[in-house]
Amino acid sequence: MDTDTTLAERYVTAVARSVPVADRAEVSAELRASIADELDGRLAAGEEAGAAEYAVIAGLGDPIAYAASLSGRPLVLIGPRYYAAWLRLLRLLLIIVVPAAALIAGLVRAIGGGDVGAVIGAMIPAIITSGVHVAFWTTLVFAALERVGSTGDTVLDWSPDKLPRTVIPSARLSDLIGIAVMTVILIGSVIWDRTIGWGDEHVHVLSPALWPWVMTAWFALLAVGLIVEAIVAVRGRWSAPLAAVSIAAILVAMIGAIMLIWQRAVIAPDLMARMQDASTPTADVVQIVNISLTAVLGGILIGLLFDAYRKLGLAREV
Repeated sequence: MDTDTTLAERYVTAVARSVPVADRAEVSAELRASIADELDGRLAAGEEAGAAEYAVIAGLGDPIAYAASLSGRPLVLIGPRYYAAWLRLLRLLLIIVVPAAALIAGLVRAIGGGDVGAVIGAMIPAIITSGVHVAFWTTLVFAALERVGSTGDTVLDWSPDKLPRTVIPSARLSDLIGIAVMTVILIGSVIWDRTIGWGDEHVHVLSPALWPWVMTAWFALLAVGLIVEAIVAVRGRWSAPLAAVSIAAILVAMIGAIMLIWQRAVIAPDLMARMQDASTPTADVVQIVNISLTAVLGGILIGLLFDAYRKLGLAREV
């Protein structure tokens, strides 16, 4: 793939990705023609080719906002400057945080001796509460950015310079923001578990034996992932070494976690004892929890590896 693709073509590609598939060909053709007309006018007026193209693309604005204007979808909840980044991050957090909160609430209630109805009853308010909090705080942050940053450039302001050489959805600033927020949430959850615990009984889920070495290694792997995303955001594209580092970190973190689960080294001893007490000859609660955790981590591993493999393939196209 040619890394010197013109700004105009990179912009057309970015816009096309944000419109319905059925309309992409028509929108792309019309946008190319519009850009060409404006560019010809500037060149005829004596502007230098590179500066003229940059000015034309800058005048069109953020590709996502431009695509929304074509379909008549107003971006008014946050404002056109930050709507795209807000939407990407909100979707990511809802997909990850809400199920995790529901799983923790249900697990704590089940271990506390609740039946199926009680477990479901604990999960439903966790889903609602976590969803409301994610939506509220994410929207509040971006609303503040919209107002505080309205008089000057910020890292989220769009310009043609933000168009990567190869337009890759993964290599966007909003992904870096999402990874950073998730890293903070994960580390915060682990620290909360260690210091406070969950539920009315302040149940500690993770074994204190994981501290400090296992947790230090886990935090380091999270940091590696965050650093890789930061490098990608700066470079504007993935490379084979970066994708390989991302894959390696994922494999070490997930496979290591699964091994520790089956060594019974993850669950706190007090919680493990309660699960064993709740077991029956036909229902080993510890075994059920181990299988459930392995299934969840395995699903996450497959999804992350698929995404990393896609990034590696995209990097090879550059």
